Amino acid sequence: MKSDKEYISKGQTSEEAEQKLKRFGPNELSTHKRSFLKDILSVISEPMLILLILCGSVYGLLGNLDETAMLSVAVIAVISITIYQKNKSEKALASLKELSPLRARVIRDGKIDVIPSREVVPEDIIILQEGDRIPADGSLLFSLNLNVDESLLTGESDGIPKEADENVPSSSKNRKNKVFAGSTVLSGEGVVQVTATGDHTEIGKIGTEFRQIAQSESPLQAETKRFTIVFSLFAGILCIFLILGFGYRTGRWLEAVLAGLTFSMAVLPEEIPVVLSVFFSLGAWRISKIGVLTKELSAIETLGAATVLCVDKTGTLTENKMKVRGLYCDGEYLECDSKLTEIPESFHRLLEFALLASKKDPYDPMEKAIQELGIEFLSGTEHIHFDWELKKEYPLSSKLMALSYAWLSDESVETLSVGAKGAPEAIFDLCHLSQERSSELGDVVEKYSSKGFRILGVAKSSVSKQKLPEDQHDLNFEFLGFVLLEDPIRESVPNSVSECKRAGIKIVMITGDHAGTAKSIANQIGFDRSDGVLSGDELESLNDSELASRLGDVRIFCRILPHQKLRLVRCFQNKGEIVAMTGDGVNDTLALQAAHIGISMGKRGTDVAREASDLVLLDDNFSSIVKAILLGRRIYENIRKSVSYIFSVHIPIIGMSILPVFTGDPIYFFPAHVLLLELIIDPACTLVFEGVEADRRILDAPPRKRKENLISFRGVSLSLFRGGLILAVLVLFTFWGKHEHWTYEKIRALGFIGLVSSNLGMILIHLSEEIPFYKIPFRNNSVAYWIISLTILLFAIIFQFESLRKLFGFEVIPFSEALGAIGVGLAASFVWEFKKMISQKETIGT
Repeated sequence: MKSDKEYISKGQTSEEAEQKLKRFGPNELSTHKRSFLKDILSVISEPMLILLILCGSVYGLLGNLDETAMLSVAVIAVISITIYQKNKSEKALASLKELSPLRARVIRDGKIDVIPSREVVPEDIIILQEGDRIPADGSLLFSLNLNVDESLLTGESDGIPKEADENVPSSSKNRKNKVFAGSTVLSGEGVVQVTATGDHTEIGKIGTEFRQIAQSESPLQAETKRFTIVFSLFAGILCIFLILGFGYRTGRWLEAVLAGLTFSMAVLPEEIPVVLSVFFSLGAWRISKIGVLTKELSAIETLGAATVLCVDKTGTLTENKMKVRGLYCDGEYLECDSKLTEIPESFHRLLEFALLASKKDPYDPMEKAIQELGIEFLSGTEHIHFDWELKKEYPLSSKLMALSYAWLSDESVETLSVGAKGAPEAIFDLCHLSQERSSELGDVVEKYSSKGFRILGVAKSSVSKQKLPEDQHDLNFEFLGFVLLEDPIRESVPNSVSECKRAGIKIVMITGDHAGTAKSIANQIGFDRSDGVLSGDELESLNDSELASRLGDVRIFCRILPHQKLRLVRCFQNKGEIVAMTGDGVNDTLALQAAHIGISMGKRGTDVAREASDLVLLDDNFSSIVKAILLGRRIYENIRKSVSYIFSVHIPIIGMSILPVFTGDPIYFFPAHVLLLELIIDPACTLVFEGVEADRRILDAPPRKRKENLISFRGVSLSLFRGGLILAVLVLFTFWGKHEHWTYEKIRALGFIGLVSSNLGMILIHLSEEIPFYKIPFRNNSVAYWIISLTILLFAIIFQFESLRKLFGFEVIPFSEALGAIGVGLAASFVWEFKKMISQKETIGT
């Protein structure tokens, strides 16, 4: 490279570089390490973990070591999972390092040396070539046709031309003569003086800000935490009341303590963390079946509540792969789509010289697309010239956005063939077109640019080997036509956007591309034509309140910088929206972390984007987001059903536990009763409801409101009525038995049969809010019927053996009376099915 000797004298010595390495540190991003003990203590301080530990202690005091062991394992598992999730930020920062190349070419001790990129220091001179990943931020000292891909930082899909300019001071904000760590050299070569390394680079600044972003707490996490605390306080007060009341009334204080502990076991909502753990774990398994990896389990239900989906265009809505979509020549337009079988002869020369205006082994995406089309349709013709020799390259410059290549077909030939391509206006200038002709072709450019195409003009020239000029502008070019390129949208995106609209979710495009390209993509995927557009410069001029007022009608944000993406996410959140953000590059990292749900691309995404996200689309299929939304809504709905069931079945347990305080009767429940109830409640509230199919129209319904509680006032009231009705039946049944002079063992036996029967009935009525349980296909609730069958078997065993009857405080019950108790229990729960049957008849009648 001609710049080698010119800049070798400017290189540092090894001693200078070593001193700077000690001063500035290695060229890598720093990480922050936390104390492992502090992590454990912070997790254990969570109310949900405290409840689990207390429940385990209660079981231990009662001698139920199996239950103690089970809860201990649960505590350890929750701590491990939580610590793993807390390490996510550190992993994201660590993966930022992977964006840096492993090696760099620097000038040290008067010669070119290849060193590990972490050893690059400020003021090093770095040599860049096509395909290189830039190791540090720097200013250009020399450039030759240098084109850089900065999409990871800016989101802009087009390559950015870079040019050394000695007149620009080093402190200038001009980015044309600067390169940045993590960018890729698409074409050309350059010499760079390093200005920043490690945390001081643009990537490093993103990492620093990334550490400062607190992760949003899932709405369901916050709600279940509040619900658990309130429920536990209520249970604690009732427990104290039960011990004091029963002990004071009967004087049997040991029995009162036993009653209090048994009540605590029955009432403390330890099922809730289990429900969340099981639902999210199985939900993650289900969602993986549609190609989505769940990194943050709670994000599944939050996705179901998302009201805004911020979509990064490049690589998310589009394939991130340039394709030639059309050729324009002599007033004719040829559409290059899947139906194209051959290229007419009139377009051969245009494509031939578009190939001659490209490198033989291109790295630039546009040149790759042109070569792909040329090989497919011109192979075997006289228009392919891969055997020609390149004699001179005229590079792209800021003054003339066009490049040319002069080729020699044979050493015996005296004439060189020259192909040129570039910005249409630059090609017009090279061809010395008249103003009238330039205006005419300019209208063509405007027509196709508005459709989102990237347009390159193509020209040809020929010149004698001896008269090859130094400036391409001195060549006599002939205008040939235009090559139209596009980064095509993914086929499944329009249908997915339509489904999101039906689900009441706002789709917002945030891109670094131009407004014309963004609007064209938006129209193709199904955005409304009335949707507003806002550029990064316009956004920068607005304060937060002004921006918030624009968010109602603007759906397309173009020319957006990384910090502006973060600001948009924050503004949507401040308006009360639940924000999901998709992305794949470093420029998306901050927004992915700040959003309620960050969704990264698995194939095309960078490591840092994947680590910062909550969900990863393994197949980069945008339609998987819609399926995830459906699953998220289904999971939330089933959690609500489960918690409603838990609340309902605990009402009669609480009431019957307190009843002896007022009547002075022996305690109603023993630990054995509670354990048997837990054998029913635990699998019911997890396995049964987790597998319930979603009620109809769930996808077409709008997202639930942000302030909607897991159990609303209506839900709490309904649960109180359902559980209260069962409690009232059991209390009346108890007093009727005392009136009939039954023994308390018989009252307890029949009452417990009725309670368990009503519990089983409650499982069935909670399966759906719309459809009666007997109309639900067996495959959708087979676990419920297995639980019912096993419960009947357990009761048969209990009443068969005297030792078990004594353990439960039962006496032998005639079969007819047992059937009566079962009938009473089921009737108390099935009364709520009448409303469903009436609604079904009204729907059919309508």
